[in-house]
Amino acid sequence: MKIRTQKKQWLSGALAGALLLPAAALANETHAYGIANFGGSGQCSGSSHSVHTQTASAFASYFTSLRNSGLWSDVRTLTNMNVTRDLWTDPAKGAVGESNDAALNAGVDDADVIFIHTHGGHEVSTPRSSLVMGSNSPSCSALTDSHMRLGNGKLDIAVVKACRSGNIEVWEKGGYRQLVTSSSNFTVWNAFHGDSSCGGFVKDYLEDYLEDSRNDGVGENWIDEAYDWGVIYDDCPVSIVFGDSKAKRKSMFEAGGWRDRKNTGSKTGSSYFYVSGCNPDNGRKLP
Repeated sequence: MKIRTQKKQWLSGALAGALLLPAAALANETHAYGIANFGGSGQCSGSSHSVHTQTASAFASYFTSLRNSGLWSDVRTLTNMNVTRDLWTDPAKGAVGESNDAALNAGVDDADVIFIHTHGGHEVSTPRSSLVMGSNSPSCSALTDSHMRLGNGKLDIAVVKACRSGNIEVWEKGGYRQLVTSSSNFTVWNAFHGDSSCGGFVKDYLEDYLEDSRNDGVGENWIDEAYDWGVIYDDCPVSIVFGDSKAKRKSMFEAGGWRDRKNTGSKTGSSYFYVSGCNPDNGRKLP
């Protein structure tokens, strides 16, 4: 397995006065979202998978163990119809009452680290990825371009177990740059290029990933653990890291962890880390 990277710089300089807090100054809160039930009354369409909430529970359990050791402050788990699009929508992108990403103990930007396991998709022409919510109110899809603006609150790291949540075609067209502003605290979007398989094995590799990434490798370990060579189609985990230089982004990818989150500077560019040659369904073969 050969991990490769591509980089993209968006702006010529950093934003003056950007708020860039070191990890030690941040509160340590985790939100784990799992959506297992689909197709019922008030629910969104999709195939139901009980493992989606099992993985969310495993993710929360790890951070609960840190909290019990005095190494973390708060852990919240939201499942099924409690996972709604408004919790992923920034006020700058949504209507009043439908933009609650900073909602206490629930919104994605109220946590430092989040995890979600759900269905997903992508569009190249737009370009963007989408995550399927547990409730159809206000709508079923949280879109990376139309709804999300991460890190204006506390969010630093997102681990996204959803198909096509990190497609390279979207990244090449600038589709994920809308996740951040230059002054954002957000650094890591761990996701998948193409479709990804699902089963009890996901909980197993997720638990290994969590343990391995306490102090370093939060991006690199994701790719190591979630990559799967298939007979027909591969699982292709990717890590998109935001920051103002290639060196800082690589440092976060390799040496950043839950307890050692690196300051990558103004979010004026991103690096796309992946396994060379990985060939998924609903995504082109990676170079």
